[in-house]
Amino acid sequence: MDDELGLYLERKLKGVYYVLLKMGAKKEDAEDILQETAYRFVQLLDGIDETYMDAWLYRVAINLFYDGWKKKKTMVRYLTLFETEDLLDLYTPEQSLIDAEFEKQIKIAMSKLRPKDSEILLLRYSAEFSLKDMGRLLGTTDKSIKTQLARAKKRLRKMIEEDIYFE
Repeated sequence: MDDELGLYLERKLKGVYYVLLKMGAKKEDAEDILQETAYRFVQLLDGIDETYMDAWLYRVAINLFYDGWKKKKTMVRYLTLFETEDLLDLYTPEQSLIDAEFEKQIKIAMSKLRPKDSEILLLRYSAEFSLKDMGRLLGTTDKSIKTQLARAKKRLRKMIEEDIYFE
C-alpha cells in the first residue's frame, strides 16, 4: 500500500471512529472495528470502486458495529453525544444549564428512536454527510434519504416535545 493511500485510509478511519463512538461503541470496540475495517479494505482494495470508498468504509464499520451489538444480545439502544457547543452559544451560566438540559433531552429522545433513524440523523448532523453520500452509503437514493431524514427529525421532535410535557 503506498503512502498516499495509507494517509487517505488513516484520515477516513478517523471520521469512522468518531461516528462509531457517537453510535455508542466503547473506545476499545471502536478501535477493533476500525482494525477489522482497515484489514477488509486492504484485502478487497482492487474490488472497491474509488467513488464509493468512503461509503464502503462507513458501511463496513457500521455493519461490524451492529454485528457486535447483536452478538452481545444487548437490546440497549445506543446514546448519541451531541456537541452542544456546535449547536448553541454558551455565554452565561444559565445558558449552560439550559444547554445541558437540552443535550440530556436529545440523548434520551435519540435512545428511544429506531436505530435506523438515529443512524440517519448521526450521519447527517454529526458526520456531516451529504444526502448523496448517505444514499450511496445506505444503498438508496438521495431523495429517499431526504424523506427518511425528514421522518426521523419529525419523530425526534415529537419525542422531545412529549418529554417536555410529561416531566
